[in-house]
Amino acid sequence: MSHLFYFFIDSSTPKEGEIILQGEEAHHAIRVVRVKIGEPIGFIDGAGSKWFGEVVHISKDKLIAKILQYQYIAREGPRLSLFLGWLHRDSAIETIINYGTELGVSEFHFFQAEHSTRPIRFSEKVKKWMVQACKTTGREWLPVLNGYKNLETALADFHGTLLAAVIQSHAISIQQITDVSNCGLIIGPEGDLSEQELSIAREHGAISVHLGPNIYRTELSALLGAVLIMQKQKRFDNPPNKFFI
Repeated sequence: MSHLFYFFIDSSTPKEGEIILQGEEAHHAIRVVRVKIGEPIGFIDGAGSKWFGEVVHISKDKLIAKILQYQYIAREGPRLSLFLGWLHRDSAIETIINYGTELGVSEFHFFQAEHSTRPIRFSEKVKKWMVQACKTTGREWLPVLNGYKNLETALADFHGTLLAAVIQSHAISIQQITDVSNCGLIIGPEGDLSEQELSIAREHGAISVHLGPNIYRTELSALLGAVLIMQKQKRFDNPPNKFFI
């Protein structure tokens, strides 16, 4: 089997015995993914716990799996926080959250930028996007998601290496940054960061970086910057989990 399907369950689920899957997750497993009795199956709760099991029973609206292994993965290792000016297009926000979660972005901090054209408002779909992305990859932790009235308040509690993606001749390559163990990346909205926001970023110690010779849309800039930082964090060095094989 080349891929292990994961499903989202409550954190109160026992570590041993059986898992009973019902409701929307059961429907997805039975009707959409079409898992079969005897197949391996995975479960996550978004708070560090992961279960591996084997399907032992399927009915019209219920799936039962025998738990074979339980793991708790602490929130450790290198971290990446994205500070993003709120965008005009819902599709761009969805792209950033979906693929950013799949990649392993630790935190999404959206702020009301001077060039943002509408107020920050998170829809009920946002958590569903993050949950689905975690299920796709088997990621154990849901990312942190926050909204702020401006860049100043978004950066207030951040401690680590702060970068600001800019289109300026003095900006340096992300490859030149040495300490990325806890890294934050500021990305402006459509229209980019204002001069005042760039000044605020510098006051918080932000280093101006570029993302190569081309100018990209905000969502691609965020994801490309995330990949470049994670590559330096050696996030992609480990092989796939053995349960994927």
